[in-house]
Amino acid sequence: MPHEKSIIILSEKSSGSSACQNLLAKFANIKHVSKTRHFYNETLYWTKAASILGKPQLNMVDSEVPIEREKARIDLVSLLKDNLDDYVPPQRDKELIMEGWRLLCKKHSPIFLEKSPHHLCQWSAIELIIECIRNVNDVDFLLIGLIRNPMDTLYSQYKRWKSPPEKVEKQWLVAYENLLRLKDLIGDQLVIVRYEDMVSSLEYLEPVFRFCEVTARAADKAYLHQKSLQKWKNDKLFGFVLSPETIDLAEKYGYQRDKLINDTYLLWPVVRKVARAAYMAARPMKTKSFLAPIIYIWRQSRCSC
Repeated sequence: MPHEKSIIILSEKSSGSSACQNLLAKFANIKHVSKTRHFYNETLYWTKAASILGKPQLNMVDSEVPIEREKARIDLVSLLKDNLDDYVPPQRDKELIMEGWRLLCKKHSPIFLEKSPHHLCQWSAIELIIECIRNVNDVDFLLIGLIRNPMDTLYSQYKRWKSPPEKVEKQWLVAYENLLRLKDLIGDQLVIVRYEDMVSSLEYLEPVFRFCEVTARAADKAYLHQKSLQKWKNDKLFGFVLSPETIDLAEKYGYQRDKLINDTYLLWPVVRKVARAAYMAARPMKTKSFLAPIIYIWRQSRCSC
């Protein structure tokens, strides 16, 4: 009896998971959920599962995660009902989670792909993925650990959401320490891919294409581009400097130190806070008065962010 297959992309935000997902959807016959309340076909499936089971999770930067327990269960049941035919949820939470995943894989065969850049920094979510791999015997799993230069990752989130780089850096550290730990536990079922390698040559995705039973030659080599690399080097207003711990971890993944070093300047903390304050003040449903950025900066100065 042929098995269904499941690919799970694990990464930090702004690390190329959408590009990887779109590439595989175009050339490797994968499918993902069509109905979800999140962007980019994301489900947040495993962090919602961790919430349902009352497992500990870290507060994520510019994210609703961790989601409150009852809301997470309502979300997960809605996701399953929206993407499965005639779905009736079981009463037991663990069965809801594990059987729900098996049914999603069956519905979206031959290969069901899930990516949510909220899972890698939540070890409780990763533990549930491991449990699913070991207990759902009629599904073959492959995990992609996607990593990008931390400076590019932090800069992308700063440009898009003005996310405080200091907080994102801590999240990056947790996520990619978790990835090394996960590799020790599941071995070849996890393929670690650097974003920079992926956009330079699809050969780095060869284990993934092999799992999908296609070859890298079947894909358009010009589908991905390198335009997003090292943009932070040309932004004179971006003065964030990585911690020694982050540099050390990035070097373990093969990043060269000179690709991680940035120059800071005296006014960078002010620029960062003003940019964040302006972004927060401009968001819908936020206070629109001219005092909003000033109030936000004052509040930030009183916390250890």
